Amino acid sequence: MKITPSAIIASLTIGALAATFAPHAGAQTKKQIGVAFYSQTIPLYVEMRKGMEAEAAKRGIDLEFQYSGPDALQQSNQIANFVTKKVDLIIASPFDKSALINAYKGAKAAGVPVISLANDVADPTAEDAFIGNDWSKFGTLEMTAAIKAIGGSGPIGIIEGPPAIGFVYGWHQGAMAVLAKYPNVKVVADLNGPLTIDAGLTAAGNILTAHPDVKAIVNVSDELAQGAAQALKERSIAPGKIWVGGWDGYPAVIDMIKNNGGIDYTIDNEGYNWGVLAVDVAADELAGKKPKSHTIDSPYFEITKETVNKLPASAH
Repeated sequence: MKITPSAIIASLTIGALAATFAPHAGAQTKKQIGVAFYSQTIPLYVEMRKGMEAEAAKRGIDLEFQYSGPDALQQSNQIANFVTKKVDLIIASPFDKSALINAYKGAKAAGVPVISLANDVADPTAEDAFIGNDWSKFGTLEMTAAIKAIGGSGPIGIIEGPPAIGFVYGWHQGAMAVLAKYPNVKVVADLNGPLTIDAGLTAAGNILTAHPDVKAIVNVSDELAQGAAQALKERSIAPGKIWVGGWDGYPAVIDMIKNNGGIDYTIDNEGYNWGVLAVDVAADELAGKKPKSHTIDSPYFEITKETVNKLPASAH
């Protein structure tokens, strides 16, 4: 076969066009994960994001974070937007256990897996996995510690967050189950509000004004516990006179426990390691490797005045 100059030119032209329109090596190889959180200020979620970003960088995964605030409709819309963007997987921490079910189902119908983190949805079939815990155990642990501290008898106050949040609902169930076993412990106030220090300060102040004989103030979060401790300080109530507990293991709260700063108890959820675990599970899902069980337990440990100087290396 005779190769003419025109044939060579044509061959080179076709090759150049093919190179132009063919995918470049390495292009579009990174997996895309959309992350729908409702808070970017709660320290637990700040720590989670750090862990997620560190692990995603190691694995060559791109993360896009969206924050809805306490607005389930906005969070549902963000999940829908992730589907429109054709992300490979969605990680969501639902603000409302029921309101996001349809958004989850819509994502799955479009072929986008959805993994719940920290909070799950009321219909487990709507999610591909849940990375967290049965939140009732934390209410059980904290309320047990509070009742032990007051000798199983006396008035206590409880400060909780928005009941629609999954972990608040679970914590409440666990705490109430413990209280049912102690008829001599009287709940003189059970208040709900934002998960902020200011909300804890206001709620604890109201409890102390109405019930100055309260023996413990049990809080669903460390922010609320910090506010309660501030309320005691403003009334010149010595640390330790009224037991104060929280949940999240924030560094500032750990320091307060260690230095007799007005808080007696917390539970560290190891947010950074929890974030690492979330990306690990997501990467396995994208590789076709399903978790052995629907719920993947997240790490945690209790911190008290007795254990605060013996914390594991994973502590904040």
